[in-house]
Amino acid sequence: MGDWFRGSAGGPGLKLSNGATGVFLDVLAPAACELAETDFERGFALLLCNSRIGLGNDGFDLDELPWSTNWQEERAFLLRVIELARSRFGWELLSYEPPKVDVYLAEYERLVRDFRPPADPVELPRMWDPDPVEAAFVRCPRHGLFVGDYVDCRLCL
Repeated sequence: MGDWFRGSAGGPGLKLSNGATGVFLDVLAPAACELAETDFERGFALLLCNSRIGLGNDGFDLDELPWSTNWQEERAFLLRVIELARSRFGWELLSYEPPKVDVYLAEYERLVRDFRPPADPVELPRMWDPDPVEAAFVRCPRHGLFVGDYVDCRLCL
C-alpha cells in the first residue's frame, strides 16, 4: 500500500510506505504544532496529528488544502514547518531514530516550493471548519501535539 504526498492529484510526488508515512508525520507534527497560529496553520497541524488511524492515508495532495488568497504566506508556513523538522525539533520525543526522514523532508520541501494552488477553492475539511472543535486543539502534556479528533496524541500510542 503506502501513501503519496503530491502537489496535485496524479502529479509527481513522494511515495512512502505506511511505516515511512508514520515516521514522516511524526517529525512534521511537532514542528507544525509549535509554529501554528492562524486557522490554516492550526488546521494543517491537526491534519498531521490526525493522520494515523488505519495506517494508510488516501493521499496527501497539497491541492486538497484550503489555500486562501494568502496562499504564499500559507506555503511559507509549510516551508517553516519543514525547516524546523529538518533541524530535528522534537525528535527527542520520539521513541526511535527516524530513518531516511531527511530525504523525505527534502523532497517534500521541493514539492511545496514548486506548488501553486488551484484557482478554484476546495471544500473545507473539518480541520479548517470556521467553528472548529476546540477539544481537538488541546495539547498533549508530554509531547505538545494537538490531541486531535481521537483525543489522544499520535506519539503516545
